[in-house]
Amino acid sequence: MIGVLIESKPIESSQVDIYLSSRYRLTTVIPLGKNPVMNVYLFNKEELDIFLKGYDQYTEFLVSVELAEAVA
Repeated sequence: MIGVLIESKPIESSQVDIYLSSRYRLTTVIPLGKNPVMNVYLFNKEELDIFLKGYDQYTEFLVSVELAEAVA
């Protein structure tokens, strides 16, 4: 495992449902020499999983993933 788990806590099943049906804001950076670019994406859970599969093949790097819109 790479990285260090710094916190783990139980959550309710209802919270899992909210996270599964929410949208996420993902921010990346592409370091293009003198013209770097920051990209911001909006994904649902399924789209996020597809995007991140094999992500190490991209030249851009992930800066943050945030809950953008919770769906109850």
